[in-house]
Amino acid sequence: MTVGWASLGERTDIQRIAIVGGGPGGLTLATILKPLRIPFTVFELDASRNSRGQGGMLDIHKETGQLALQKAGLMDEFKKRMRVDATEFLLRDNTGAVRLHHGAESEEDPERPEIDRAELRGLLLDALEGDDVKWGKKLASAAKTTGEAGGTFDLHFADGTKEDGYNILVGADGTWSRVRPLRSDVPPPYTGMNIVSTSISDIDERYPHLAAFVGNGSCMMVSGKALVIAQRNGNATVKTYSCIPVEENWKETSGIDWTDQKKGLTDFIDRFHSDWADEVKQLFVECDEGELAVRPIYMFPANHKFERKLSGVTLLGDAAHAISPFAGTGVNNAMYDAFELAVALEKVAFEGAPVDEVLEDYEKRILKRASADSEECRHNQEMWLTGKSVDEIVAQFNAMFGGAEDS
Repeated sequence: MTVGWASLGERTDIQRIAIVGGGPGGLTLATILKPLRIPFTVFELDASRNSRGQGGMLDIHKETGQLALQKAGLMDEFKKRMRVDATEFLLRDNTGAVRLHHGAESEEDPERPEIDRAELRGLLLDALEGDDVKWGKKLASAAKTTGEAGGTFDLHFADGTKEDGYNILVGADGTWSRVRPLRSDVPPPYTGMNIVSTSISDIDERYPHLAAFVGNGSCMMVSGKALVIAQRNGNATVKTYSCIPVEENWKETSGIDWTDQKKGLTDFIDRFHSDWADEVKQLFVECDEGELAVRPIYMFPANHKFERKLSGVTLLGDAAHAISPFAGTGVNNAMYDAFELAVALEKVAFEGAPVDEVLEDYEKRILKRASADSEECRHNQEMWLTGKSVDEIVAQFNAMFGGAEDS
């Protein structure tokens, strides 16, 4: 499989492609298609590129996410924005004691450098032009003008507008995809886990002891029954996540008054982290106002498939194979899906390959890869949240890092 464009010839079939979703997967696909001169439009529900926060850090893997960026010709720019120092990893127990410390990777050729999600989105958007992305477009429904091959798609948006005439429709619109119902009626099941997330800005100045506790990258804190992850972003912000095994609608049934943020977080800590280190508690209760979120997590099981076919429709990322955070592969899989889909569409455009054949082959590959990651997520969730000892969890991470020294 080649990465460059040296083998390109004359296009034999130009398809108009609608990409629904302007997250890392959808934008990666767009940046790879751009130099191919294959017509596409990205439809994104956000009002603008800066209309909302983009979340925490992402580690971009060499064999998946970085390969996609290389295909798009963006690796040099990525290297300017990546954060190698943020690959540092601390594993603490619930008392705060460091049980494992893995130092930052080499500056020259890191396997999994970190980048803030907002920086990655900016990197991808900067490679596109103004008309490539249409903002404020929340998909309400999509339909094909005919069930036969060669038909086109009509897209209806929540703002009352309509777009039509697209030969290929790509759903890159996340876990609750509006494109997926064209291929499947099965929603991703609940994992049994909710995540409570907080954010503290300007942490070095305001809470230097918490900044030191988290370190330069990621800090994972485990008890065997709950898991807390804190990540340092490039803008001196630390985002913290508590993963707890509770019922799906726990936010509504918990009895916690989430409208009073300080009190709600204090009640949450008393219930789930009362015997944890003070620093862990403070990472939650000192949350910036308005930065608290509570959400259930959903994931497709291993061997998930689409029940039906519809010519010209495919999916990528969480729209195709929603996954929990417990394998660390969600964004990388979405970007690699984009890479593989671009290769498939390249065959259509330059070799005259049948659309449905290349899409079917693409889907087999991405679902096989996602199945393995889903099983890893299930295993890790069982390890970290169902009563395994801290020593067992430390041993698991020691194996992952090749016997990193305890600190």
